[in-house]
Amino acid sequence: MQYLSNGRFKNADHQAVVNSNYSRLSIATFQNPAPDATVYPLKIREGEKSVLEEPITFAEMYRRKMSKDLEIARMKKIAKEQELRDLEKSKIETKPLNEILA
Repeated sequence: MQYLSNGRFKNADHQAVVNSNYSRLSIATFQNPAPDATVYPLKIREGEKSVLEEPITFAEMYRRKMSKDLEIARMKKIAKEQELRDLEKSKIETKPLNEILA
């Protein structure tokens, strides 16, 4: 929808929350055009720049989206790993209070 709405609707990260008190039901639905179907924003408002430079196939649009999603996931993983390294480093550098006050 992000491409088709020219960026007015944003794709949300898919995140499921587990609840141990209730069972979870997921229903997957797919409303994709044919891979060779032409994709472009339906209508561009006056003065608005298109999110697509030119019409592309659905397969190419999907490839671009998945590449972007994978890059975001990779960056999140790197940030989380750095956060854990920083936490470990701060534990090592912490001195007991009696050493600080001595």
